[in-house]
Amino acid sequence: MSINNKSNLPYKSLGLTLQRIRQKSNQSLSEVSGSVEIDEKTLVNIEEGIKKPSEDLLLLLISHFNITDIEASKLWELAGYHDEVSRNEEDIMKYPPIMLLMPVDNRAIYSDKSEVVASPNGLVINFMQFPNGPYPNQTVSRIGMSLEQAAELVKILEKTLSHTKKSVPNTTKTKTTDNPSE
Repeated sequence: MSINNKSNLPYKSLGLTLQRIRQKSNQSLSEVSGSVEIDEKTLVNIEEGIKKPSEDLLLLLISHFNITDIEASKLWELAGYHDEVSRNEEDIMKYPPIMLLMPVDNRAIYSDKSEVVASPNGLVINFMQFPNGPYPNQTVSRIGMSLEQAAELVKILEKTLSHTKKSVPNTTKTKTTDNPSE
């Protein structure tokens, strides 16, 4: 059997492509093997087409050489990982997607009432709105925090309110929220 027989070197195309990329970047075998933390002999075997790199190693090489997506896709295909990726994508498609909705705007929700529930570990502030019909008060937002964070929030609120009272004319009315502990 000849050493050039394709069956003896199943990853010859992959190896030659990686070797071309390494040479184009003007890096030696020792530089690349040191960068991706593999034995130089392993890299030689990969470039000669004797050995197939693991998926992790191929990712490291792609990252090391800063390979484009198109060329990376070609390398995955040459390594035989393309079919495995396709199977994984098919498996993913068997299950319905999970949807997570997150607000993307910064609109303020105004509340008519607040309620504080405290424990030794922290507290939760429930902000509520009065109903527009036969429904009870509705919580529109809940914020939990540590007792230390709550103490800092009180300081910030006091400072902000004192500055606001000084800068706002007396014709404005200030509304306070209900406090269930009173």
